[in-house]
Amino acid sequence: MRLPGLRPLAAITAPVAVAAAALLAPGAAVAAPARVTAEAKPAPSEGMAAENAFTGVSPSVLTPADDTLTLSGTIRNTGEVPLVDVQVLPRFSRVPLEQRTDVRQVAADPEVRPGRRYVEAFAEVTDVLEPGETRTYDLDIPAELLAFDQAGVYAVGVDVRVDGPDGGPRVTVATTRTVVPYVSPEDLPSVPVGVLWPLAAPRPTLTPDGTLTDDTLAEELASGGPLSDLLVGAADAPVTWAVDPDLLRTAGQMSDGYQVASSSGPVDGPQAGVDAAGDWLELFDLTTRDHDVWMLPYALPDFAAFEQHDPALAAELAQESLAAADTAGQGLSQATTGVAWLDGGSVTENVLTTLAEAGARTVVVPGDAVEPGDAGALGDLSAGEDGLRTVAAGTGLSSAVADAAADDDPAAGAADLRQRWVAETAMVALAAARDDTAPPLMVAAPPVRWRPDERVLQSVLDTWTSTPWVEPVGLSGAVEAEAAPEVSPSPTEGTTMLPEASVAATAQLRDDATQYSTLLADPEDVTPALTLATLRSASTGWRSDPETSVSYARGIARELAGRLQQVSVNVPESVTLSSRAGSFPLTLTNELDDPVNVRVEVQSDNPDRLRITEVPRQEMAAGEQVLVEITAEAAANGRVPIEVQLTTDDGRPIGPAVPTVVNATEYGTIGWLIVGAAGALFAAAIARRMLRSRRQQPRGRRRGVAPDEPPGLPAEAALPDLPAEARPTQEAAR
Repeated sequence: MRLPGLRPLAAITAPVAVAAAALLAPGAAVAAPARVTAEAKPAPSEGMAAENAFTGVSPSVLTPADDTLTLSGTIRNTGEVPLVDVQVLPRFSRVPLEQRTDVRQVAADPEVRPGRRYVEAFAEVTDVLEPGETRTYDLDIPAELLAFDQAGVYAVGVDVRVDGPDGGPRVTVATTRTVVPYVSPEDLPSVPVGVLWPLAAPRPTLTPDGTLTDDTLAEELASGGPLSDLLVGAADAPVTWAVDPDLLRTAGQMSDGYQVASSSGPVDGPQAGVDAAGDWLELFDLTTRDHDVWMLPYALPDFAAFEQHDPALAAELAQESLAAADTAGQGLSQATTGVAWLDGGSVTENVLTTLAEAGARTVVVPGDAVEPGDAGALGDLSAGEDGLRTVAAGTGLSSAVADAAADDDPAAGAADLRQRWVAETAMVALAAARDDTAPPLMVAAPPVRWRPDERVLQSVLDTWTSTPWVEPVGLSGAVEAEAAPEVSPSPTEGTTMLPEASVAATAQLRDDATQYSTLLADPEDVTPALTLATLRSASTGWRSDPETSVSYARGIARELAGRLQQVSVNVPESVTLSSRAGSFPLTLTNELDDPVNVRVEVQSDNPDRLRITEVPRQEMAAGEQVLVEITAEAAANGRVPIEVQLTTDDGRPIGPAVPTVVNATEYGTIGWLIVGAAGALFAAAIARRMLRSRRQQPRGRRRGVAPDEPPGLPAEAALPDLPAEARPTQEAAR
């Protein structure tokens, strides 16, 4: 079959171009391909489009002993019209890449070593590719056509060519490129490469009482699930495990039987979930035994978000999450604690200082989040009193893993990952050989919550363990043993952190949890569960769904508020004191299933008129109701408003303050005795006066006074003098 678009002149000039490129100096050779690609060429018409992806490069590393390089791939018609006479032709540059950053740019930037298209080799794909259809191909490129003449990493790819509209000139509908090292492996020094292998749930699901918010983790832990695959896949590899302790705790809860929240209340989790969690934990113990295990801060809090909106809470979360990691690591044979893992946007001075002061010793960061960028994988950073050892994950290796895990085509992602890894490590080895130095440590760190396809997962491990010049190493020993240069933080942009609403919800949960813990007489079992729940509410796992983080925190806070309402005080609408100093009762009720310690604070609106004696702490058993006597002393008569507040032992209020009024009067018991005595004296005085009047009546008649004339009583003689205590009564009688 004819090669469409091949002109005799091109066939004649191609060998000349090859020979010329071989003779050019490196600087001149860079410019030559650029002039070729700048030539005018027919563009695809509207509606013509295709996607091409490499699914294999064989061999992944080309050596002088190899005869052929084979590129395998898939082509999909993403346009609206059929593609006719589909072929792939090689496109490559004979000038090696100069910088490791170019490895990541080759596939995305056509200006990085664009090279040229060669027509001496091609692969027929199909006569007609209908819209939406996909075809595979294998393109064999002879090594003599590649003509690489020096060790290095080269940009190699294909142009997808089809007939133009109406049989017009051939057009390119897709160009895809990758990187291929051309080296003699035996001439390269070994490059130590450590791989962090993170294990974390997608988001927290455990609540303080052991109930799960949903059952998604059971699917992840089950055989064939992502978390199971991560364990099984790396079982025989010397990875450094990086584990969120919350995953282990949640799986442990599930393995003992668990409940899942539902609209009708908690329901029992399925036995399959119980078995999956138990099997996964057994596999974890077996797999990680005698291997490096880094215990990360519990639930991986979003330190940067809290440092921005609530620095004091950020410090508490850092201390508690690292302490919880220490506790979780005690059950493992080779656990390393005091390790944090930050994204690029979180590598700020404030966050690093907070972690260092909380007890962190090592922090994993992206390679582009510290300066200088060429410092290597290890660095020493000034933070807190003792500083931090930074482990900078190589941007090239780590981004290759992240890109592959996110690729919609796992086969293509796996192939791209392999080529980028061998290319990056080859460039490091070549530079060390050229400079006669030992290659530096390189670190690869996938996304913390990555969920790779099995093909991507296997590509990471196979490439890491089978590349001749790569030496797989554990990181714990390397981090502690090697000296490191000074580095400084250089946070990157683009990180989506938890919003202020999530921070506020966590802060409220912290306050409510602390209040409830201090209410209980025996909080040892409750306080840790509430602390861990607070850490979960602050997790970076909520970043993609911050509203759910607010719901999680508020749901627990509502439950705590409901429990606090079960401890109450009954206050009468008003109280009357029967003397200047008196007492009145209040009823305290504990409807909880746990004993509590409470205090009763009574505040007078006018302490000068009414003073309240302090009430001692009240210890109440579960379900108990007690009467508390409140002692008050009035300095004057009248009504004095007061407020009764029930509090925890450390003074945190339980519910709102309850108002009431105290009526104060001077007529206490002694007062009423005095009034009674005055009344008796008054009655005696009246009786004596009446008796005296009767005795004086005969003398009155002798003086000519009519018998029926009423006796006259002068006002001043109406009442006798009374004792001082009875004078108010005397005045009233007048």
